[in-house]
Amino acid sequence: MLSRRGTAAVLAGLLLPAAVVSPAAADDAVVTTREVVGTSVEGRAIEVVRRAHEGATRRVLVIGSIHGDERAGMRVVRRLERRKHLPHDLDLWVARTVNPDGTADDRRTNAHGVDLNRNFPYRWGASPRGSTWSGPRPMSEPESVALRRLVRRVDPWLVVTFHQPLFGVGANDKGMRTVRALAAQMRLPVKSYTCTGVCRGTFTGWVNNRTDGLAVTAEFGRTVRDWRIRRAERAVVRVGSRR
Repeated sequence: MLSRRGTAAVLAGLLLPAAVVSPAAADDAVVTTREVVGTSVEGRAIEVVRRAHEGATRRVLVIGSIHGDERAGMRVVRRLERRKHLPHDLDLWVARTVNPDGTADDRRTNAHGVDLNRNFPYRWGASPRGSTWSGPRPMSEPESVALRRLVRRVDPWLVVTFHQPLFGVGANDKGMRTVRALAAQMRLPVKSYTCTGVCRGTFTGWVNNRTDGLAVTAEFGRTVRDWRIRRAERAVVRVGSRR
């Protein structure tokens, strides 16, 4: 039988690890929240997931798919949603798709036939109906409105949008250092995507010219191996947390 002193020592030994470890574990927790920020033409939810430690300030937004038939970026977002560890200052916002109708139908445009990446109010221009139709007017589509509202509310320093199949990271006068860092981490070349009139009204152009944030286009190839998806996940986290 243990003496009172021995019993107390044993109890102290059992309780001490919990008393020491629990606060540290709580402080290290990544808080994950989900919210619906809008709905599509056909009523599908546009969902955003936020992942961050308490007090994180470096806000980064990642869009997996804005064109419904370019879905490799959604795999990057899924990994970011499940990632166990994040830098303490990274406030990460991710959307698998902002074009759920197009994604559901494996179609570039939304249900109105509008290319959402031509529907934003920076150098918007009317274009013929087709796969790059800019819509009847800027911000005519509910998906565009929801995405603009989200960017204005979150105010991210960096926005990364994934596309296919041009295989490169788009050169950007606003932040070439960040572009080069993302390209190096993803093992993609830096490319100049200057497509003149057909690329008016882009989401990236609007972010870069109408907000304080930097938007970068990352283009995978037609087929994307898992190792490249993993590299893209790590690139977003590393570069996003090192402003």
